[in-house]
Amino acid sequence: MATIQHVQRVWTNFLKKEGFDAYALSGLKLVSVSKGTCLAELEVAPHHLNRLGGCHGGLLSTIVDVGGTLAIAADGMHATGISTDISVSFVSGAKLGDKLSINSRCHKIGGSLAYTDVEIAVEDKVVALGRHTKFVRLAHKLNAQQKLDGEA
Repeated sequence: MATIQHVQRVWTNFLKKEGFDAYALSGLKLVSVSKGTCLAELEVAPHHLNRLGGCHGGLLSTIVDVGGTLAIAADGMHATGISTDISVSFVSGAKLGDKLSINSRCHKIGGSLAYTDVEIAVEDKVVALGRHTKFVRLAHKLNAQQKLDGEA
């Protein structure tokens, strides 16, 4: 299966759970995927704004969480682990209607931990930079045992 199809299946499974990710990021679109990297886009909608009319920091943190997860999926995993650490640096703002470009990279998947980083930008302006570490030891076992919905 092509990498982009695999990552799309992982993301579709997230959306099917109808949790916070599905609510906050329902408009997320995958643009391109290669081994360990994922480029996605999201248009800032009214429910993404803080009380001052800017893009909410909680949304940007969620994007780092999901972006790192999709980068791990782009490295061939469908079970992607449990977050152990997320850090986000808020560099500049984004406003209603801006198209966020989300560039996620998985640097390493070890036996226990996976390390990712995510850059969120609007055009050539960096909005936020994040790092995301996930515990993947149990995910390795799940990946060996299970298939994604729709896989043969």
